[in-house]
Amino acid sequence: MNQKQGFSLRRILFSAATLVLLGMSPMVGTAQPDGAALFNNNCAACHKIDQDLVGPALGGVTDRLDEAYLIKWIRNSQAVVASGDQYAVDLYNKWNKVAMPAYDWTDEEIKSVLAYIKEQGTATASVAAGSPGEQALAAVEAEEGFPMSQVLWIVVFLIAAVIFFLAQQRKKLNEAYEEKVASGELNEEQLKEIKPSFKIKPIHAIGGGLTFFLIGAIGWGIDVAQHVGIQQGYQPAQPIAFSHELHAGTHEIACSYCHTGVERGKSATIPAVNVCMNCHNQIKKDAPEIKKIHAAWENNQPIEWIRIHNLPDLAYFNHYQHYKVAGIECQTCHGPIQEMPEVYQHSELTMGWCINCHRETKVDLDNGYYQAVHGNKESFQKALKEKGLTIANLGGIECSKCHY
Repeated sequence: MNQKQGFSLRRILFSAATLVLLGMSPMVGTAQPDGAALFNNNCAACHKIDQDLVGPALGGVTDRLDEAYLIKWIRNSQAVVASGDQYAVDLYNKWNKVAMPAYDWTDEEIKSVLAYIKEQGTATASVAAGSPGEQALAAVEAEEGFPMSQVLWIVVFLIAAVIFFLAQQRKKLNEAYEEKVASGELNEEQLKEIKPSFKIKPIHAIGGGLTFFLIGAIGWGIDVAQHVGIQQGYQPAQPIAFSHELHAGTHEIACSYCHTGVERGKSATIPAVNVCMNCHNQIKKDAPEIKKIHAAWENNQPIEWIRIHNLPDLAYFNHYQHYKVAGIECQTCHGPIQEMPEVYQHSELTMGWCINCHRETKVDLDNGYYQAVHGNKESFQKALKEKGLTIANLGGIECSKCHY
C-alpha cells in the first residue's frame, strides 16, 4: 500500500466514524426526563394528586390551566404572583402565602412532570372515592361476606316466601272445597273432614309483619354491636404531613430506624424530634413541613402525633416478641405501610383477628429464640417440625397470654 492509498483509507475511516457519531448524536440527547422522579423528589413534599396537602391537589391541573402558563408557574411562581396575575395572586393568598420554590428546569423536564401528574390523575379518578383507609375498609367488608343483619333479612324473606306459598295452597284447597260443596257429592261429615281450618286474619298479618321487623332489627343491632370499638380505616390528619410512602417506600428506610422500640420492648415507640433531625438538619430544610420539625426542635417541644393503632388496656401486646422473636413483618398487622402517603388502620386488631393469626401462623423453630429456650436437640427439633406447630399449639390462644 502506498502513501496515497493509506491516506485515502484514513480519510474514508475518519469520514465513516464522523457519520456514525453524527448519526448517534441525536440519540445521545434524546434521553427523556423522568417525570415521576422529578415529582417525587421535588413536589411530593407539598403536593398530592388526589388530595390537598401543603399545596392544592394537582389532579386535573393540566386540564384547568394552559401548558405554557404551568411552565411559567413551575419555573418561578413568585414572579407570576409579582406580575399581578389575578389567578396566581388568589392561589397564593388561598394557600397561606406559602412560597413555592423556583425550579431551574428545562421545558422538557417540566412537561415530563405535567405528563406524570396527568397520568396519575387519570389513574386516581378510576379508583373509588374515599380515603385510602375508607377504601381498605370497604374492601375488607366486601371480603367478609354478608353481615348479620343481611343474613337475617334473607331469612325473613324466605319465611315470607313460604307463608305466601302456603297461602296460595290454602286458596286452592278452598276452591276445591267449594266445588265439592256445590256438587253435593259429599255428605256433611265428609265435608267437615276436608274443610280447610286455617284462616289468615288481619291480626296474623300484623303479628307476622312485627315479627319480621323485630328479626331484622335484632340482626341490625348485632351487626352494629360487632363493630363497636373497631377503628379499621381510621385516618386522622397529623400535625406534620409525614409520608411513609416516601420514607419507607421510595427511600426504603427501615421501620426500626424510626420506631426503635420494636427491637427491644413492648412499644414500637413514636420517633422523637431528634430522629427526624438526623436527616432533616440537612435535607429539604426550607420545605414548609420540615420547618415545623425545626420549630419543634428549636423550642424543645415534642411533635404531637395522633395515635392511630390503639389496643384496650386489658390487652397485652409486645412488639419485640412479634417482630424480633417471631420475625413477623410490620405489614402483617399494619398493612402495606410503605404505600401509605397517610397512615390509616389497615387491620381490625380485634381479639378474633389476633386469635385467627395465632391459629394459622406456624412456629419458626429454627430461629435463635427457640434454640436457646429448648436447646439444640435434633430429635426434639425434628419432632416439633413434623407436627407443624402453630402459635395456638404453644398456648397462644389461652386467655392469660394476653389478659393478665
